[in-house]
Amino acid sequence: MAEARSLAEIRSWLQFAGMPWLGATIKAGLIKRFGSPARVFSAGRGELLQVKGWDNNRLERFLADGSHEEPVCPPELLEQKQVRLVCFSDPDYPPLLREIPDSPVVLFCIGKIDFQSAPSIAIVGARNGTQLGYDIAREFSCALARAGFVVVSGLALGIDTYAHRGAIEAKSQTIAVLGNGPDIVYPRANQRIRERILQNGGALVSEYHPGVIARPWHFPVRNRIISGMCLATLVVEASSRSGSLITARLAAEQNREVFAIPGNIRSSVAEGTLALIQEGANLVTDPAEIIDYFADLLPQKKKLENNSDMDDLSDEEKKLLRDLSMQPRTIDSLLETGSYKRDRLFSLLLTLEMRDYLIKLPGNSYLARKNVA
Repeated sequence: MAEARSLAEIRSWLQFAGMPWLGATIKAGLIKRFGSPARVFSAGRGELLQVKGWDNNRLERFLADGSHEEPVCPPELLEQKQVRLVCFSDPDYPPLLREIPDSPVVLFCIGKIDFQSAPSIAIVGARNGTQLGYDIAREFSCALARAGFVVVSGLALGIDTYAHRGAIEAKSQTIAVLGNGPDIVYPRANQRIRERILQNGGALVSEYHPGVIARPWHFPVRNRIISGMCLATLVVEASSRSGSLITARLAAEQNREVFAIPGNIRSSVAEGTLALIQEGANLVTDPAEIIDYFADLLPQKKKLENNSDMDDLSDEEKKLLRDLSMQPRTIDSLLETGSYKRDRLFSLLLTLEMRDYLIKLPGNSYLARKNVA
């Protein structure tokens, strides 16, 4: 948790978070160099020039007026709106986000953010996608959350909404990065999803202070936070002009992995993902590929792999896992073998999925996480 801060410290962070004329990259560079706004405000010209990005006008303005700037919002507003200020130097500031050149120096949060115990992955895509795309986003998100990922998205309509839903279904934390103040409900249609994110132990996060309404230009800017928080970004559907492509390309610039689902070559919402794949993004068709890629970072995956003898499984469960170990199988194909009765098969699949021995894929197919001898 963040340390308790005095009102003067909070005010100095809010002062420093303002100054839009200074630019996010310079502000991040100053905090990375000096550690706190108080130290930045007391630095001399020579020290300030050690940070890249200044021009004469900005430097002179900062030296003359920087420490006298008004806070971006009154400190009292945070308490009134029940919004938590997470500063760059706080332990619960997302560690990967610190690494990008234009890290936001403060985040305004409602709920809990915890990137210390689990890897995070962004799932983004078209606002006006297809129902198939929405289902794939939900199923990937659910599978990745169950494997141990924190799912991050933007709470937009479409793919983002279903990414959050999938993580909620997995009873896992999911983080929504907003293009408005965290107290502002936008879009209105996602009010219920907002509530469920918080009820499920997740968080609403923004670099915009309480009361700031969504503006079109906020969203491309906030996309660097979505990708910056995460070790990878998955794009499910995207047109050739989709904002999700901005997120993916920012992820690549931040030296993070980019995954894309190819989609239908005749569909406009596949144009963006196909372009990403042509540019070098990792093509994926099921969540197991991503889970295997990051297996060493997933505590649940490692725990399962360490359970080599699987003594807790019945013979019936082991047989089903063997049947699912080579390739994904649908329920119908399993029933066609004559080895399972329908009701019993459903029970076995549900039990093994809940215990994380198998993964449910799009199209009601299943795949074992580990071969069983």
